[in-house]
Amino acid sequence: MEIMVGQNYKITSDALNIILNKRYFKKDKEGDVTTDDAFKQVGYYNNLHSALNALIEKEIKGSDAISLDELKKHVEDVKEQIFIALKSIQPIK
Repeated sequence: MEIMVGQNYKITSDALNIILNKRYFKKDKEGDVTTDDAFKQVGYYNNLHSALNALIEKEIKGSDAISLDELKKHVEDVKEQIFIALKSIQPIK
């Protein structure tokens, strides 16, 4: 399984876990950002629901919102990205 959630997160899985991955940009020896980007595992979860809740929580903690209205808007945007990602999943036939 590989599901992109927005531009910065990807949900993958292995035999035992649902894995939340976050995009990062590689740097060269001089410390300059290269054009290559990759994903790092930021959490392992036993189900998709837990992984998506963790994604929302990470976004809340990393938000630079200075008011509850800004934070609410940010959370709504993240939930919309999740909704779009889940809609893209094709049913098994």
